[in-house]
Amino acid sequence: MMVVTLNPKTKKTLVYSIPRDSLAEMVGSKTKNVQKINAAYELGQAKMAKKTVSEFIGVPIDYSVTIDMGALKELVDFVDGVDVKTNIDVSFDGQTIKKGRHHLNGKQALVYTRMRYQDPRGDYGRQLRQQEVLRGVADKIQKPQYLVHLSGLMTKLGKHISTDLTADQTKTLIENYHQCGTDITSGQIIGKEAWINGSSYQVIATDKLQATSNKLRESLGLQTKTLSNTETELNQLNTAFFKDNTNKTFNTDGLNTTYYSDNTY
Repeated sequence: MMVVTLNPKTKKTLVYSIPRDSLAEMVGSKTKNVQKINAAYELGQAKMAKKTVSEFIGVPIDYSVTIDMGALKELVDFVDGVDVKTNIDVSFDGQTIKKGRHHLNGKQALVYTRMRYQDPRGDYGRQLRQQEVLRGVADKIQKPQYLVHLSGLMTKLGKHISTDLTADQTKTLIENYHQCGTDITSGQIIGKEAWINGSSYQVIATDKLQATSNKLRESLGLQTKTLSNTETELNQLNTAFFKDNTNKTFNTDGLNTTYYSDNTY
């Protein structure tokens, strides 16, 4: 899950990866429901995912694009591959990208971006590899030989993409926002592991949530605002949790109306 801001005035793009296991309220649920943030799409599709992420980091989310692995393969092949550098061997589905520098085709890029459990950094390492590949695509897609064929690519990717952008809006993005791809900055929201109802979550400290919100809002030309949501309320109840690096017990008793579910989304 990534949040992307595009600012045509500054011609800059900011990309932030959100840990899939982040503890977050499912905004739009009939009852107060706190789960892993990636459950929002499973429970309420893009509508709930947008509301949940927006409330989580205090940033307006205007549109969403969901792509499957087939789209990533097509994108990488469209730009004739991307260059990467890995400090570890990356193995997935019986294939391995060895430690070092590589030029990856679409099929190899899938291997590179999907490994999670064997990475010492877990999902955080996978996020960095995903960002690396997407940045490589964005850098190359600006070149004239690829730019002139973007409309054809979008047609080809149709079956692999779900979005609430209209065809006209997509065309506008390509025509008016492509220069934002020349200056891309990426970041991660880093959490702390906690065990809730027998399931492992990533709990994001309020100061880290606030710092992320500030950067994203600044990139959009918006004034910063102090976050106040279910996550910051829970964090306030757990100040000792964040002070003790060995403590993985996160107290949720203070919000009795909140329902926690052990999910595998």
